[in-house]
Amino acid sequence: MKGISKARRSTLTVSTVAVLVTLLVLPLGSHQLGATTSYVPAVLAAVACFDIMSVWLLAGEYLDSGDRRMLGMSLAYLWSLLVMAGYALAFPGVVSSHPPLAATASVAPYLYIGWHVGFPVLLGAAWAPWSFLDRVEHRRRSSMLVGAVAAMSAAALIAVAGCVVYAEHLPVLIHGLDTSSMAKVTAPVALPLVIASLLVCARAVRGRVGPERWSSVAVLVCLCDLCLTYSSRYRYSLGWYTGRTLTVMASAIVLLAMLASFRRLKAAAEFHAAYDGLTGLANRRSAYDSLAAMIARSRRTRTTLAVVMFDLDRFKQINDGHGHAAGDEVLRSVAGTLRDTVRDTDICARVGGEEFVVLLPDADLSDARLVAERLRLRLRSQEIAAIGSSVTASFGLAELQPADASAESLLHRADQAMYLAKALGRDQVADRPDETVRPRRPLADSAAPATTRTGR
Repeated sequence: MKGISKARRSTLTVSTVAVLVTLLVLPLGSHQLGATTSYVPAVLAAVACFDIMSVWLLAGEYLDSGDRRMLGMSLAYLWSLLVMAGYALAFPGVVSSHPPLAATASVAPYLYIGWHVGFPVLLGAAWAPWSFLDRVEHRRRSSMLVGAVAAMSAAALIAVAGCVVYAEHLPVLIHGLDTSSMAKVTAPVALPLVIASLLVCARAVRGRVGPERWSSVAVLVCLCDLCLTYSSRYRYSLGWYTGRTLTVMASAIVLLAMLASFRRLKAAAEFHAAYDGLTGLANRRSAYDSLAAMIARSRRTRTTLAVVMFDLDRFKQINDGHGHAAGDEVLRSVAGTLRDTVRDTDICARVGGEEFVVLLPDADLSDARLVAERLRLRLRSQEIAAIGSSVTASFGLAELQPADASAESLLHRADQAMYLAKALGRDQVADRPDETVRPRRPLADSAAPATTRTGR
C-alpha cells in the first residue's frame, strides 16, 4: 500500500502541475512571442529520441513478459514517432523553408492532429477493457511483435500519405499564422476522443505501481497540449510554445518512469546480490568477498583478523514445531541481536539457513571469544515472542594464520571449531578443531534463564 500511495502522489503531482500550467497560460495564450526557427526542430528531435527509446523498451518488456498491453503501448509510441516525422517534413522551417510534404499550408496541422490525437487514443486502446489484451503471450512473441510493428508502420504511412494527397480536398485549417479554423474543424472530434482515452487509461492503471501508471498522465498532458493549441489561435504565441513544451513532456513521461523503475530494480538487484533479504545481513558471497579483502589488508598492515561462526542449535525443531514464519522471525531476531553486539567495523553475514559468521578486523582469538561469549549469553537470555523462548547457538572461532592460503581456509577452521562445539554439547564456544578438553561454562550461565533446545 505504501508503494501504491507513493505512486499515486507522484502521478497526481505531475498531473496537477500540467493542469495548473495550462489554466495559467490559457488567458494569455494568444500573446505573440515571435518565431524561433530552432525551437520546433529542437522539440521534434527531443520527442523523436524519447519515442525511439520508449518503443525499444516497451517492445523489450513485451518480449520479456508477453504482456500484450506493453505491445499496445509500444505501438502508440511508434505511431507518434512516424506521424511526427511526417509533421516535421510538412512544417515550414524544420527541414527547409519549403518542406517536401507541404502540399498545402494545412498538411502540417492535419498531421499535428493525427499525431496528438492518435497517440493518446492508441494509449487508451492499449488499456481498454478488452479480454484479448489480458492474455499473456507464451510463444511467437517475436513474430507477433514484427507483425504488429509492420501493421502500425503501414497505418502511419498511409495516414501521412493521405494528408498529403487529399490536403487540397480537406477543409483549410490555417491561414498564415491563424489557427482558429483548426479549432473549429477538429476540436469537436479530437477533444472527446482524447478525453475518452484519458478516462479509459485512468481507470485501467489505477492501483498499478509500474511505469504503465504514467500512461494516463501522458494522455492528460496531450489533452492540455490540445487545449492550449486550440485556444492560442496563432502559431508562435505563448499558448503555442507552451503546447509544444507539453508535447515533449507527454513523450518523455513514461520513458522517465521506466528508467526510474530500472534504476530501482538495479539497486534492488545489487542489494539482493550482496545482502540476505530476510535478515538484512550480508550474504555468503558478500562475506567471502569482504573476508578476502580483509585478509589482504591484514597481511599488508600486519594486523590481526578473527572470524566467529555460529549455528543455531536444533533450529529444525522450531520450523517443525512453530512453522516457518516463526523460524523466519527467530532469524530476524538473531540478526538484530548480532548487529547490536558487534562493532560498526565488524561485518555480520548469514551464510546458510541458520548459520552466521562475524568478521572481526583488528581482533585476535581472545577478542573473538569475548564477542562470541557475549553474543551467546544474549541469545540465551532474550525470549523471542514467536516461539515463547530464547535460542542457543554453537560458536566456532578462528584467527588468521600465515598458513591460511585463502578465505576458505580460515572459514573452514572456524566451521570445524563450530561443529566441535556442537559435539561437546551445543551452546558452546570452541576455538580449535582439535579441542578435546571439556569446555568450561562461564559462571554467568548459572544466572541465565532456562531455554528450550531448538537448534540442531
